Amino acid sequence: MESNPSISISTIRTLHAPQEVSENILLVVQSQPSSPRSSALATSPNSPSESVSSLPSVSSSFFFSSAAASPPRSQPQSNHYTRDSSTQGLIIPSLTLPAPLRRPTPFGKTLGDLKLIVVGNGADDRELVSHILLDDNEDVVDISGWEDFEYGSILRASTDWIEHRDAHGLEKFEPAKNVEIISLARHEFDDNSTKSSILPVIQSPFHSVSELIDPRCQPSAALANLIASPWSPLHTALIILSNSGPSTSEDGPIDLLTPHIPVILMRHGPDHTHFPSRPHMSSFRPRSAGALRNGLFRSPETLSSLRYEAAERFLRWREVECAVEGINASHRETISLSSNEPLWNKAKWEAEWESRLSQDVAISCEREDPVRVPAQQCFDPLHLSSLLSFSLCLLDPATRLLSRSVSTFVDKLADSQVRIAMLGSLCLGIGIGMMIR
Repeated sequence: MESNPSISISTIRTLHAPQEVSENILLVVQSQPSSPRSSALATSPNSPSESVSSLPSVSSSFFFSSAAASPPRSQPQSNHYTRDSSTQGLIIPSLTLPAPLRRPTPFGKTLGDLKLIVVGNGADDRELVSHILLDDNEDVVDISGWEDFEYGSILRASTDWIEHRDAHGLEKFEPAKNVEIISLARHEFDDNSTKSSILPVIQSPFHSVSELIDPRCQPSAALANLIASPWSPLHTALIILSNSGPSTSEDGPIDLLTPHIPVILMRHGPDHTHFPSRPHMSSFRPRSAGALRNGLFRSPETLSSLRYEAAERFLRWREVECAVEGINASHRETISLSSNEPLWNKAKWEAEWESRLSQDVAISCEREDPVRVPAQQCFDPLHLSSLLSFSLCLLDPATRLLSRSVSTFVDKLADSQVRIAMLGSLCLGIGIGMMIR
C-alpha cells in the first residue's frame, strides 16, 4: 500500500508532462522577441538548471524535440527523472536572412556607364540632386553614399549587379556602380570658377583617352563610334540646376562649357520659365525631372545621342590640342635655332670662295659653245609682212646650199685634172721608152 502513492504520483507526473511542455511552447511563442536574430530559450520546471541553445536554420522555423510529444512508457523509477528531463527539451532556432536584392530592369542591365556633372545654384542640395535623378527610379537597384573630393562631392549608384564567386564556389553579388553623379557646389557659377574647377573635371578623362589614340590618327566615324561606346570614360552630360530665370551672368560659363560637354539646362522651383535655345547646346532638352530621368535611364536613343555629342566635343578638343602642340613645337624649334650659332656665315663663305671665283668663271666659259645658232623667230604665214620676211629668211640657207654645191663640183673637177695629168705622164713615158729602143 505504501508503494501505491508513489506510483500514483509518478503516473500523474508522467501524464501531465506533455501538457507542461505544450504550455511552455505556447509561452515561448507568445513571448518571442521581435528581433529576428534573437534566440528563444525554454527550460522545464523539473530541470531548472538545463538550458537549450538555438541552432541556425535557413527558414527561421521552430524545431521541436520529437520525444516531447511521445506517449509515456513504463520505465523503472530510477530512470524517471532522466527520461522526464530529456523528453521536455525545446529547440527554437532562428536565423535572419539578408534583405532580397532588387531585380535589375532590362534598361538597367544595358545602360552602361552614365557619368553626369551637376552645377548651378541647386547643386549644393544633395537631397535635391538625388531626388531629381535617383528617387522613384525603378532602374536603380543600389545607391551609395556621397563622397567628397577636391572639387565637390560624388554620388555613385547602380542599375545592375556584378556576380562573384569565392574559392568555395559561393555566389556573391556586388553593385556595379555604373552611375556617377558629380556635384560641383563649392564654387560660384561664373567664368573664373568654370575655368578653375569645372573644366579640369571635364577634361580629366580627355587626357587619358588622348594618350591611348595615335596622334597620327585623323578624326573619323570609326573613331567616334569607339569613343561613344557605353563604357566610354568621358562624361555623358553636364546638368545646370537653376531656380531662377535666365540671366546674362550664365551666358559666359555656358559658352565656355558647350564646346567641351553636352549641356542640359534644368529648372526647379516655382518659376518654370524655360531657358532660350543657345548654339552648341545639347539636343536633349527635358522640361521636367521625370523627362530627364526617362531620357537618361529609359531612352537608349537619347543616351546614345548624348554620348556621340560628347565624343564630337572630345575630337574637337583633340584637334585644338594637336594644333597648339604643333605651334609650340615650331616655336621651341625657332628659339633653339636662334639661341645656337648660325649655320651659314656670309663673311666666312666669301673669304673661302672669293679667291676661286675668277677661275671658276673661266672654266665655265670654256665649257660654253662659242658658236650659237640664233633663235628663229616665229611668223604668221598668213600675214604678208611675215610671208616676205619668211621668204627673205630662206635666202640665207639657199645661198649656203649653192655655195656648198659649187665647192663640191670644183673639188671633183680638180681631182679629175690630176688624174688626167698622171695618165698623160704615164703615156708619155711609155712612148719615150719605145722610141729609145
